[in-house]
Amino acid sequence: MDFAKLEVFTPEDLKACTNNFNIKSLVGVIQFGKIYRGKIKGVMSGTEGQDVMVKIWDKKSENMAFPYDEYLMVKEEVEILTNPTMNSHPNLAKLIGYCFEEEIKGVVYDLRPLDSLQNLMLKDHLNWLQRINVVLEIARLLKFLHGQDKPYLIYNINASHIVVDWDFKPKLIDFGQIGKGIIGEMSRQNKQITLPIRCHDPYFTLRGGDWDTSCEVFSFGVILLGLIAKRNCELEKPDIVLDRLMHVWAKKEYKPQCSLVHNSLQEDWGYHAQDGIAITELGMCCIEFFPRNRPTMKDVVKRLESLHILQRLGDSRAHKRMCL
Repeated sequence: MDFAKLEVFTPEDLKACTNNFNIKSLVGVIQFGKIYRGKIKGVMSGTEGQDVMVKIWDKKSENMAFPYDEYLMVKEEVEILTNPTMNSHPNLAKLIGYCFEEEIKGVVYDLRPLDSLQNLMLKDHLNWLQRINVVLEIARLLKFLHGQDKPYLIYNINASHIVVDWDFKPKLIDFGQIGKGIIGEMSRQNKQITLPIRCHDPYFTLRGGDWDTSCEVFSFGVILLGLIAKRNCELEKPDIVLDRLMHVWAKKEYKPQCSLVHNSLQEDWGYHAQDGIAITELGMCCIEFFPRNRPTMKDVVKRLESLHILQRLGDSRAHKRMCL
């Protein structure tokens, strides 16, 4: 674990840069804690007011079943994000430093967050091209992780664990249940943590067995469909109606050669009707019940790259700033 190259922050540092964890600085609640916007003196450049994002592990989280979960998760996250193979990937958050004291366990990322992907799904801040590029970059990240000599499995990948920056680039910011790769097998403690319903493969839930890359294709399909349909659901609420689960809703609404793209996105200047049908079909393939019927992430990337909008405009995000 390479702590030597990282900045060490105190609880007072993190409180200062987030205005004492003010609700106005809160980006979102994640499975094991909370993420905040912040500003610190530029660790890399020496400038004042460097934009950062702070992630805090919350001891009160129902997912923190064991007293040393926090230590294990900080340790594994540092191992991953300081690994030379991983730390240059554009869709993994860049680690600046950490705080590991009794009062606060947290990390600081070199990231200026626009919002979490979960919050952005329903809003108009992302146009059609930006949504397609976000989906494509997430697909490429999963392809990269699954394609390592020792593949990584995220297990809990979902929209709340992805943050979009002001360049509309998605960043994976939670590694609390990551397994394989340089980490090795998931710890016994982490295996006992319940996965969020929103990202859980129903085949895995019903049949059991080992979580594999096909399970993450399913989770990706849920994210894809949520982005194009502008649908989201706080699935951890106790009164959740199962019909609101993304894959259940999509299978009820879907008809061959139809699009589940939201009407407002179909009016976007970059929208092409054939793309709407093609990406809907791709999403439906990803959430197939039987894993053998799902594409690989390599196939997903290839199908996304063949969309008309990317063929015409290339893989370029629209950098137009949206009013919040």
